Formats: sequence, C-alpha cells, structure tokens
Amino acid sequence: MEPEIIQRFLESVGNKADIDLYLKLFRSQRKESFAVLVAGAQIVKTALDPVHFDLRILADLGLIPVVMLGLFEPKDAGAQAQRVADWLTEDKVHCAIVHADPDMGAPTIEAIQTTIACGAIPLVSLEAAAAQQVDARFRSLGKLTQALETRKVVFLSRRAGLVVGSDKPPSVVSLATDVDRLLAPGALSRGQAMLLRQVKRLLEQGRHQMSVTVVNPLQLLRELFTVNGAGTLIRKGSRIAVHDGWAGADTGRLRALFTNSFGRTIRDDFFDRTIVRTYVEESYRGAAVVEPTPVAPYLSKFAVERMAQGEGLGGEIWSLVTREFPTFYWRSRPENPITAWYTKNCDGLVRLPQWHVFWRGLAPEAIAPAVAHALSLPSDFIG
Repeated sequence: MEPEIIQRFLESVGNKADIDLYLKLFRSQRKESFAVLVAGAQIVKTALDPVHFDLRILADLGLIPVVMLGLFEPKDAGAQAQRVADWLTEDKVHCAIVHADPDMGAPTIEAIQTTIACGAIPLVSLEAAAAQQVDARFRSLGKLTQALETRKVVFLSRRAGLVVGSDKPPSVVSLATDVDRLLAPGALSRGQAMLLRQVKRLLEQGRHQMSVTVVNPLQLLRELFTVNGAGTLIRKGSRIAVHDGWAGADTGRLRALFTNSFGRTIRDDFFDRTIVRTYVEESYRGAAVVEPTPVAPYLSKFAVERMAQGEGLGGEIWSLVTREFPTFYWRSRPENPITAWYTKNCDGLVRLPQWHVFWRGLAPEAIAPAVAHALSLPSDFIG
C-alpha cells in the first residue's frame, strides 16, 4: 500500500498530531512490545475483513502486533489462524502461524520473538491448550506479555467496549475505582464480567506498564492512534494525591506541567492564590486546581501531559474533581484541543469569541454571575 494512501487513511481516523505522536511512541519502543491483539472465533468468522485491513495498515507502518487466537475458544484455533494467514498472504503481508504449547513455554515465546524479528505477524494458536481452563490460558497470555513487555493488549469485540446496561460503554475503567461497581450483579454480561476479572488479574500481576482495551475491530486504528481512543480502556489506575490548597504539592513541578501543557509560561503569582483543592498525579503528568469564588468553585487549571491523555489519566482526575465538586465552572479558549472534550462533559456552556465558559450543576440563577466572573479573570500566563 502506498505510504500517502496509508497516511491519508490514518488522518481520516484522527488528527495528524495524534497520529504522529503515537507513531513516534510506537516506533521508539522495542518492536516486539507493540501490542497483542486477541481475536475470538466470532471475530475471525464475521469481522475478518476489517481486522485484515488493520493488520495490513500496521504492517505497512512497520508495527508488528501479535495476534492471539483461541484464548476463549481454543477448539479450531489452528484453523482460525490459517484463515487469517490466508487473507494476509493474499495481500502479501508477511505472517507466520505459531502453534503455542499449552503453557506458553520458552520455545513458543522464542518462536514468536523470531517471527517478529523477521518482520512477520505471529498468528498464535492456543489450540494445544484446549483441555485447560480459561484461567490457565490467561496465565499464558500473561507470560507472553511479560516476556515481550507488551505495552497494549487489545480484545477485539463485536461490541463497542464494555457494555453497562443501556449506557454508552465507558471510555476508561480504572481498577482502583471502578471494578467493584462493574462486577456487581447485573452490571455486565456474564462474558464481559469474566473478561474484566481476568484483565484485572493480568494487569495486577504485570511488572511493566501496560493497558488493556476492549474495542470493535472497526475502531481499532482509532483506538491505537488517537488521544481519545475508542472502546473501553482498562488500566490499573493512577495514584492521585488530593491536597488542601497548595500544601503538599510541588509547585515547581506543577509550574513545569502547566507550561508544557499549555505551551506558555505561567505567571509567578499564580501560586500565590487561595486554592480549595489541588489534584496531582504522582509523577506530575496531570493535575487539576480548584479555586473558591463567590459564585461556586472554579476549576482554574486542568492539565494532562499529551502522552498521558491517551492512557485515560485525564478521565481519572476529572472523576475525582466531579465527585468532590458536583457544582463548579471553568473556561477554555475555543482553539484549545480539550474544548471539544469539555463540551461533552459539561451541563451547559456559553460560547464567546475569546472564551468558552462551561459549568456543571449550577442553578439557573448562578449561570450569569459565573460567566461574568470567568470572563473577568486575567490570563494566568505571560504574554
């Protein structure tokens, strides 16, 4: 496939800045660490066309995922692998079937690593593990991801993600805050509840940074190459400290975060303000600052490093803020990339040429004073 065609297609999936960001990230990592894609029998049977197209795009970009078949239904996994191989071979995409031993031993892992080193996509069949329980097969997946230091595991699903009743699938699930609620009786289907339990164990036993996504094959590239992603991202969850005012927060590191996130130097007197609450991720990759005002709490700053945006860190911090402050307001410049996200997460907004002012939970009579106060505030940055 011609490079310009690939680039044009990717840009139809997301914006160029996101694509360039993730391509740079993926290409800077070990080739074998890119991703493991888990495809069930129904995906191979009914959705192989989009999967095959995505694998072709990834291979042309020099990104080699491991494709695992038979994790849930190991019977006939070899035949599934052969069907995928036939489609890929027809389009001259290099691949090789690896028949895994029941315990994902060293010879199997070495065969997968050798296949990737040769630039071919490993199609890993777990048919030999058909006599095992699903727990054992997930342990094999864990062994593989540890050996390869896999950064992302993607479960291809006929659904858009984890489906909670009639609600839209959650974009992010944190093991630290969301699992008990999702595993309550009736919250998820039996199959998805089982998957979440297994993923929880997989992430908790991992020794390196890794995320897991449940996504429909039609949205796979959007998941891989955009900050907002697609489907449901499942992650361990971050350690986010909550401070009263500035106490306990490293204002020097906050200054660097805000400057890098907004591309402008923050004013020195910003840290002299009276603050109600500061939320800070342990590595200072994200933070939020809430100020008191006569109208309601004001979200003065909300910043997440660009690389961390795709990991769901912003959603975790946002969740903490909204739980503690059911009523607050904030502003954002129209050209700020996060403005569209704010629009989806507010109760209302006013669009003005210089600022958009947003709110959550405000009583109707408080909206006008909140907007007026937000517009009256000076810029927090120099220049």
